[in-house]
Amino acid sequence: MNRILKNWDFARIVRLLLGILMAIYSMISQNYIFLVFGGWLLFQAIMNISCCGSGECYTDTKHKENIYGDQIKKYKPD
Repeated sequence: MNRILKNWDFARIVRLLLGILMAIYSMISQNYIFLVFGGWLLFQAIMNISCCGSGECYTDTKHKENIYGDQIKKYKPD
């Protein structure tokens, strides 16, 4: 329950609003394919997950390596 009620950021609010608007539009226009997309956005907003919600889309920022450190040589003019 804490996961649903806490940590509301901008992207989560946008997903919630778009999901609600898309669900309302699908019911008014009777184009129910939009209800699926609206429901998916609502589910993402409520559960606080996204397309990368499984933790697969991240970069490791802890490991820093000097890539060119061994390739830089002091310039010696002839």
